[in-house]
Amino acid sequence: MMDAHWYAVYTHVQKEWIARDHLDRQGYVSYLPVYRKVIRHARNVREVERPLFPRYLFVRVALEGRAHHPIRSTIGVNGIVCHGDVPIPVPEGVIDSLKSNEDSEGVIALGNAMAFNKGDRVRITSGQLEGVEALFMEMKDADRVVLLLGMMHSSWRVVVKTAEVERT
Repeated sequence: MMDAHWYAVYTHVQKEWIARDHLDRQGYVSYLPVYRKVIRHARNVREVERPLFPRYLFVRVALEGRAHHPIRSTIGVNGIVCHGDVPIPVPEGVIDSLKSNEDSEGVIALGNAMAFNKGDRVRITSGQLEGVEALFMEMKDADRVVLLLGMMHSSWRVVVKTAEVERT
């Protein structure tokens, strides 16, 4: 019997959860890394979970010969990432690293993965200054940033929540 390895599974568009559920029902060990994203639409703000790697998830299995064919035919799955017809194992350290960044709910905390550099042009996405563009100056703390606003021939430093700022 071969040792089990992690493999990347390529899914159909927006079918990551369906593929994961069907793989789990078949007895495979699967892993779908997700993160939280704030969605704003028509004065409505909500937090949703999104796949960290759109259209990909991971499955741990011992593949012998053509044992990957049942996985390929699973609902929601497009195929396993292969070189030719040989599935490529994902290094164990990659999965361990992803899992080590998860919070208690199994969601990957991106933190400041989308960090800004001093001088980057940003837009404030909510609050009284919604829609105003500014320059990123520095991180105030883990949740807030300092911006430089230029309005009416003057400049002001303002502090806003990191979640309320996006790169332009």
